[in-house]
Amino acid sequence: MAGAIDMGPKGEGLVRFVGNEEIEATDSAKRAAEKEQNSVLSLGLSAHVRKKWDRAKINKWTVEEKLLVSKRQRKGKYNPEDLAQIEKFGGSNIFMMITNVKCRAIESWVKDVMLPSGEKPWTIEPTPVPDLGEDIEVAIASRVEMEAKMMMMQAGPEAVNLDMIEERIDEIRDDIKRDLMQKAVKQTIQMEDSLEDDLVEGHFYEAFADFIKDFATFQTAFMKGPVIRMRDVLKWEQSPIEPGKKDPVVKKVLKREWERVSPFDLYPGPSSRTLNDGYLCERMRVRPSELMAFRGVPGFDSNSIDMILSQHRTGYLRNWLWTDQERANLDDRPNELEDTGDTVEVVCFNGPVQGKLLKEWGMKGPNIQEAFDYEVIVWLVDQYVIMARLNLHPLGNRHYYGASFEVNPDSIWGLSPPEILEDCQRICNAASRAVVNNMAIASGPQVEVHEDRVDPKEDIEDIYPWKVWKTKSDELGQGKQAVYFYQPTSMTAELMAVYDQFFKQAGEQLGVPAYEHGSPQVGGAGKTAHGLSMLMSASSKIMKDAIGNIDKTLMKPIIYELWLNKMQFDDEFNKNNKGDIDIVARASEYLVIAEQLSIRRAEFLAMTMNPYDMQIIGMAGRAKILKEVIKTLKMPDDIIPDEMIDAMDMAQGQVASPGAPGMGPGGAPAQPGGTEIGPSGSGTGPTDTAANPGEPGGPEGGALPQLNRPENI
Repeated sequence: MAGAIDMGPKGEGLVRFVGNEEIEATDSAKRAAEKEQNSVLSLGLSAHVRKKWDRAKINKWTVEEKLLVSKRQRKGKYNPEDLAQIEKFGGSNIFMMITNVKCRAIESWVKDVMLPSGEKPWTIEPTPVPDLGEDIEVAIASRVEMEAKMMMMQAGPEAVNLDMIEERIDEIRDDIKRDLMQKAVKQTIQMEDSLEDDLVEGHFYEAFADFIKDFATFQTAFMKGPVIRMRDVLKWEQSPIEPGKKDPVVKKVLKREWERVSPFDLYPGPSSRTLNDGYLCERMRVRPSELMAFRGVPGFDSNSIDMILSQHRTGYLRNWLWTDQERANLDDRPNELEDTGDTVEVVCFNGPVQGKLLKEWGMKGPNIQEAFDYEVIVWLVDQYVIMARLNLHPLGNRHYYGASFEVNPDSIWGLSPPEILEDCQRICNAASRAVVNNMAIASGPQVEVHEDRVDPKEDIEDIYPWKVWKTKSDELGQGKQAVYFYQPTSMTAELMAVYDQFFKQAGEQLGVPAYEHGSPQVGGAGKTAHGLSMLMSASSKIMKDAIGNIDKTLMKPIIYELWLNKMQFDDEFNKNNKGDIDIVARASEYLVIAEQLSIRRAEFLAMTMNPYDMQIIGMAGRAKILKEVIKTLKMPDDIIPDEMIDAMDMAQGQVASPGAPGMGPGGAPAQPGGTEIGPSGSGTGPTDTAANPGEPGGPEGGALPQLNRPENI
């Protein structure tokens, strides 16, 4: 083609010619998609989802109005009915941004606690009691049986009894648990690194920052994930042309991702009390490029996606809801609805479907029973089903998570900060409008004029200093002035007192007083540093409770679900990790008091800097405390190497136990012929000396502690 623009090494121009084979392939894919959509299963799922979607929309009308009220209040906008009354009355329509200030304070507080620099708001710990498993228990029994036989061969059958055997079994079991716990600690560190890598690459923390803004604004804030998407990833591979050179290569990779879900876009079923109860619909507005990312993802119909993408420019693949225009206005996108072909609307249905219906619709599977409900996930665009699959979660949980500032245990929707502040905000607004109106009225005199006595050429509304009023004589002889001046009373001080009172009350109701976000106007106990610290500690209890809601219903479930997803579908992760862990959300327990802990640790170091306490904790113990202090200071961990701490522990152990291996309690040589299995793996015989029977052919009294280690069982 003449004048074609070269777009790369393949010489692809802006105008592409399509051959007959490609046209035939496109038509074939379209026919396959239409055939799939006309199947009994697709038609049945489509009708079922649309019915549930319509019910969920009707059920949410009241909640949507509350969401809009909270958003208006945060943005400093009056509700339409209030604005109409204000305009009817006249005067100022000022809106004091108290709610916005308090919500921003909540955001800052939550971000400081949940997203601290150099810290994770979660961690993984092994369970307190590791599960040994049947194979290890059998190996322990075999080991003790062999030791008992060796003991009886050397000292006679009467040297061993049942109590000693049970004691020896408990001893070996404790040693193995100790070793397993040490290995589990190292394993959880590696597991944390793997999960953190997925969170970072899946944009979890960016989505969580958006979630925090919703948390401070709406009744409930939501996130979802992991969502599996096909993404283009840039990799560097060896060039086939030039040896030693690497070329950029774009490859498609399935990635786990997280995203914030707007509270306006989530529609629970009428009877739902939690996100895993009843059914749940999400209204998604997906751009064509984002929809393309699901082509090739298991469970998605690529042919149907292609058909949807070919029709989306017409703009009819959108559901118009009554909240759309006002949402767009409040988000400063007033012309969004005019861009009809920019997005495709998808209804994502999560909920139970009776097995009988699935069978009637043609879903095949030997395990599907008619009487049971099965959790399904369906994506519906208009009447087209582009994805339908069973929920693969072992417990049927959905990958949606929510948290509220103030929880309502009987509903998904809690109480938002703007909702808590609504009364105080309205009173402060009213007081502010009255102040402005009163200031305007009292800023100058009110004038009464007898128009029949004023010169017709005089502009009575034009008042200025040193003005001369031209008036006529009083023909009636009443002796009254032609012009009267009145000075209205200023009520500003009284109105400002009302405003101040309810501004303080707003902070008390929300648990975010003015001194929490930097206001210097603090009286009473807050005038001293210690008193201010006590006030902040007391007021932070409400915020700690709110952050605890995030830990409980969002952070901990998200990390657990990511771990479970990797254990299910990541073979390498499954092989290298075990399934006996505990997810700990640290924000409400640790990060909130991290600064106080740092101060207390420094005080402890100073308090124990004396020869008596040093004999107790030792240099190794002091080094461990210093290492924890260094972590809170965001300094490198290797300032105090672990090898140094281990060497100190070993040196301290040698000082505490001066006897050499094979020696008795007092340092004397251990005597052979021990007859009982002692609590620490050594025997106490008739001579009251510690000894372990050696292996056949080995030196008597040689201890075999390595037999207690799990890798030798």
